[in-house]
Amino acid sequence: MSRREIPDFKDIDELARFWESHDTEDFAHPEIEDVEYRPRRVVMSVRFDAAEVVAIARAARRLGVDRSTLVRMVVRRQLMAARQASPPTRP
Repeated sequence: MSRREIPDFKDIDELARFWESHDTEDFAHPEIEDVEYRPRRVVMSVRFDAAEVVAIARAARRLGVDRSTLVRMVVRRQLMAARQASPPTRP
């Protein structure tokens, strides 16, 4: 299906009347490219005991970061240590 070009308008009223009776999907968008969205981060839910949450909150406050930032820092540190401790495997 070919898309039509959006016409030029004399004034805002003509523009409004036009879009009241047309759908933007019927027109070409030459300046807009199709983009595949891939989020760089994924949100995970992790369960902690109440005492652990308090400890995390205190440690995060001492470091001046959010609780989630502190947890992410600790996990990243552990992942790096695990990578360094074990040699890479080949498929």
